[in-house]
Amino acid sequence: MWEPELPRPLPACILQEVFSTAPIYDLILCDLSPRTLVWLSRTCRRAHEAVTHFTRRAYNINRHLSRYFPDPLAFRSLQARTGLVISGSNALQFLDRSFYPESDLDLYAHPGHVYEALEWLDSVGYKFQPESWQQQDWHDEVSADWDGTARRVDRHGEMMINHEPNMEYSDVAGVYTFKRSVTMDTETVVLKVQIIATKCNPIQTITQFHSTCVMNIITFNAAYSFYPVATFEERMAIQIPGSNQLDAVAKYVQRGWRVYAVFGPEHAARPQLFLLDEKRWVGDRHCWSIPLDTTGVTPRPQLSISSEHFSWDPSIENGWIMECGGYSTATHVPKIRTHLVMITIFRYNYSYPDVKLAKAIRDWSLSQGQLNHTQLTRQNWIWCVHLYSNGASH
Repeated sequence: MWEPELPRPLPACILQEVFSTAPIYDLILCDLSPRTLVWLSRTCRRAHEAVTHFTRRAYNINRHLSRYFPDPLAFRSLQARTGLVISGSNALQFLDRSFYPESDLDLYAHPGHVYEALEWLDSVGYKFQPESWQQQDWHDEVSADWDGTARRVDRHGEMMINHEPNMEYSDVAGVYTFKRSVTMDTETVVLKVQIIATKCNPIQTITQFHSTCVMNIITFNAAYSFYPVATFEERMAIQIPGSNQLDAVAKYVQRGWRVYAVFGPEHAARPQLFLLDEKRWVGDRHCWSIPLDTTGVTPRPQLSISSEHFSWDPSIENGWIMECGGYSTATHVPKIRTHLVMITIFRYNYSYPDVKLAKAIRDWSLSQGQLNHTQLTRQNWIWCVHLYSNGASH
C-alpha cells in the first residue's frame, strides 16, 4: 500500500535565516495564538528573539491608542494619575491582535476621577453626547468636588450612591458618551469614547460583565486577560447571569466565540479554562499579563504630603472567585463573587475573593479611620497604601 512520503525537516541554517528576518517571521507569527507563540519562543534562542521582537511590535499600546488620541502618552499619563482602565471590546482587540472598525473605546473610572477624565476628553476635541435623561452639559452631571473622606457605605453595607436610570449594571453610577470626527485615509470617521463611572471600582464592574471573553483590561503599564486559555485558545466563554446583555453576547458569538450559559461535563474535565472555586487576583499566574513600555508616561503624584506614595495601578489589588458548586455532577450556572472593601483610609475601593480577608482589613482599618475622622481635614488626610496584591503581601 502506497504511503505518502513525510516532508523532510528544514535545515537548521534555513530556520535560523527565517527567524532572523522580520518581514518573513512576522508573516508566520501573526497567525499564531498567544500560547503557541510562547511554546515557539522556548524552542531555541533565535526563535525566542524573533517572538520577543514580534510581540513588542504586535502589542504596541501607543500605536493602538493613536486611533483615538493624537498623543497616546498624554492619555496613558491620565491613566497613571487616575487609575482609568480600558476594557470591553477594545482591550479584547488589543490582546487578540484584531480590529473591529465599528467598536468604541470603553474607559472605566474610579469614584472621584470621573470629572478629570471627562475634562481631559473635552480638551482633546471630544464632544459630550448626552442621553435623554442627562443634562446637555456634563458639568451639570458630575461634580469636581468629590470627597473621598465621606462615608462610602451605609450601616447596612450598601454603597451610598444613587442609582442612575437605564443602567445595565448595578455597579455602574453613570455612562458618559463622547464623540469626535476625524479624517482617516480621506474618509471621515466618528470615534466614540465612553467613560463608565463605577460605584466601587473598575474591576468590580468588569467581573460582572455579560461573559468571560470580555474580562480583559489595559492599565497604564500592563494588559491583563482574566481567562486567557478559554478566551484566546479555545475561543469560548461562559455567560454570567444577571447582566441581561443578550445582544452583547450575540455580538461576540458573531465574532467567533462559543458562549455557554451553563457548565457541562466538558468544562469539568478542563478546570484550567475557568478555574472554578479558585481565588483569583488581577495579574495572578492564571492571567495573561503583558507589561507595557511606560517610557514618557508621567507617574502618579503623591496623594498628600503625609501619605505613602505608590506608583502601581490599583487594579492589581483586586480579586474575585467564580463559584459553581457541584458542577462536576450536573450542569450549573456560574456566579462571580466578590467582597467589597470601601473604607475612607484608602483612596480607592477594593474587591476581594475572600470574605475573611475583606473583614480582617475592615477591622484593621477601624483605629486608623477613627484617627483620621477625629483629627484630620481633607487637606492633610493620611491615605494608606493598599499592599495586598495578587493574594500575597508586598
